[in-house]
Amino acid sequence: MISLFLNAQSVTNDAVVAAINMNILYRGMDNPVAIAVPGVKAERVNATISNGIIEKNGQQWIVNPADQDLTIITVSVDNKKVAEKTFRVKNVPNPVAVFAGKNEGEILKETALKTQSIESVLTDFGWDLKFAISSFSLEITSNGYVITENSIGNKLTDKMKSMISKCITGQKIVFKNIKAIGPDGKTKELFPITFTIK
Repeated sequence: MISLFLNAQSVTNDAVVAAINMNILYRGMDNPVAIAVPGVKAERVNATISNGIIEKNGQQWIVNPADQDLTIITVSVDNKKVAEKTFRVKNVPNPVAVFAGKNEGEILKETALKTQSIESVLTDFGWDLKFAISSFSLEITSNGYVITENSIGNKLTDKMKSMISKCITGQKIVFKNIKAIGPDGKTKELFPITFTIK
């Protein structure tokens, strides 16, 4: 947790506003924020936001920023402003699709046949967010013909497994048109992932 100390403007205490896990707020998700004024009971402390929604949830606050790139959290005690802090606002990065734990490179045919689904992961991101794969396609080129099979959800179809079973060493399999639904209910299209059978 990164603490951000704010100089109080009209009381002798300092207000403390800390974004839990990081100091950036992300659109489309709940951002827990710790807000406190040392020496002041929590029920006397209130907070407002310039861009989005902020709500008290137990011992912390939950922030959902809107479209602007910056948002200001204003802290007050007994309805008297004591401090404010500006946060940067970003979009949650797109996840990466993975198959058998990888998103590119060589793959054993046996491993490909045993793998039942494709998944999505967020790399270098401090939050444990889940994106559910909602659909994808498998594309294989064989004897000069492009064969494509579609799947709803994240599971490989029986035809996809049959297509992989007929692949030879050096042949490429491509997962594309990969769609994932984020925690905000919005659908993101992920980059295709390509493997070479070995």
